[in-house]
Amino acid sequence: MEEKVCKEGIVRKIEAGKVWVEIVVSSACGGCVAKNMCNISEKKNEIIEAENITGEEFVVGEMVQIQIQERKAHQAVVLGYLLPFIVLIVGLFVCYALTHIEWLSALVALGLTAIYYLILKMFDKRLARQFTLYVSKKTE
Repeated sequence: MEEKVCKEGIVRKIEAGKVWVEIVVSSACGGCVAKNMCNISEKKNEIIEAENITGEEFVVGEMVQIQIQERKAHQAVVLGYLLPFIVLIVGLFVCYALTHIEWLSALVALGLTAIYYLILKMFDKRLARQFTLYVSKKTE
């Protein structure tokens, strides 16, 4: 059985097999005990769309779980963070090795990273189908 990554949220809208759920997104230091002293922590609410594949009945205001397969979550992290970082670093070092001009190397590296994200945006609909989120009743 494949592991799933879960996040709790509140149902805000229900429509034709889809459920819009409000979740709290927090920064990396959101759980830190010293967050009140440094004022760096950040929390915001975000509404995400999830599929209701089980056919369960949900009510607006109900606490639910949003799930994605752990493997898919890892793939999303690689596509969104790791690969652009690699493109940035490789672009920077290769351009600097060829030109020995720092500002040009930085500009080219940023440009290549922007092109990577534009290509990713072109495949937005295909990626959205691949990284589908599912909603289920909250388990205690």
